[in-house]
Amino acid sequence: MPKVKPTEPITKKQLSRREQERRQQRILGVVFGLTAAAVVFVLGFGWYQEYVAKPSAPVATVNGKAISTRDYQAMVKYNDYELRSTIARAQSQLDSLDATNEDQTFLVSYMQQQIQQLRTKRSSVGLDTYDQMVDDELIRQEAARRGIQITAEELQLEIEQQFGYDRNPPTPTPTPITATVDSSVTPQPTRAPMTQTEFETNYGSYVAALRKNLAFSEQTFRRLFESSLYHTKLQEALALEVPASEEQVHARHILVATEDEAKEVLERLHAGEDFGALAKELSTDTGSRDKGGDLVQSMAEAFAKAKTMTLAVAPEGTRAAWRGWKSGFYYIALAAGAPIVMSVLDYGTKTIALSGVLTPSGDYEADLKLIKSHYARARGLKERNFSLES
Repeated sequence: MPKVKPTEPITKKQLSRREQERRQQRILGVVFGLTAAAVVFVLGFGWYQEYVAKPSAPVATVNGKAISTRDYQAMVKYNDYELRSTIARAQSQLDSLDATNEDQTFLVSYMQQQIQQLRTKRSSVGLDTYDQMVDDELIRQEAARRGIQITAEELQLEIEQQFGYDRNPPTPTPTPITATVDSSVTPQPTRAPMTQTEFETNYGSYVAALRKNLAFSEQTFRRLFESSLYHTKLQEALALEVPASEEQVHARHILVATEDEAKEVLERLHAGEDFGALAKELSTDTGSRDKGGDLVQSMAEAFAKAKTMTLAVAPEGTRAAWRGWKSGFYYIALAAGAPIVMSVLDYGTKTIALSGVLTPSGDYEADLKLIKSHYARARGLKERNFSLES
């Protein structure tokens, strides 16, 4: 039987050393635990700040309603995506044109300018989006105050129309042929109306692309159309509150150099002298002086004398809301025999288009109705100020 070596007694020094080692291990454990907790806290706090606090922080507050950074960033990405898509389409159209063809020179120049404007627009997409979201929130709040609502059915119809789908398309009416048709001309097929299946496919594909490329939800996408409807309904409500007619003024002027001369002209006018005679005698405006100070007639004659001339007229509603349109541009064009080109600055789609050309017929009401039709779906920069009402 093996001998068992007797256990040596533990000395006080050994006990003290073991106790000291245990205390050190406990301290190291506590320090390690605190360090790990601190690391987890820092990482957690950083994650919270980056993915919760920052996205939720407001970039703007509109009458107590916050616009979150998350929503703002999503809209910036969407608007930039739309601009890039528009630029790509415009570039494709430009590439299809022949710059050496004189008949296409104007179109080439126009498309180049439009592409440059769109690229410039991309540089300010952040600020433009900020303004857009603030305006949309103001419109929603005012609509709520007035009891204006958008139903689910109205929203769905708006989306369908924007995608080119009409639930109840008009029945095509055949046009009777009253003239001899050249048999060498190949008739072009009429494009069939979009079906519900085609709409659902196009809509689903577009929403899926937004979700994949931008992480842009369908709910946010539909909210864009809802904002557009609120804008339209509020605009209609505001249009009923502004004057429906305005005083028509035939503008004439007498241009003089000093205030004293102007006072002298006023005194002679008050004394009964003829405005036209005074204009011819005193006005320094050589363009209108011989026409009795008539600005419309002087502009018409300026058109007649010039080889080429373009007169740009500021859009309606640049300063205040008004249901009537100024008519001076029409009568200048009528007197000059000059065409009116409808240039549409649509801030809703961020596009500029030369929509059509009209030669005045003399029937102001009929021509104005046609002119306004070119602006029916456009959104102005100051949306509340623009109206198609007469």
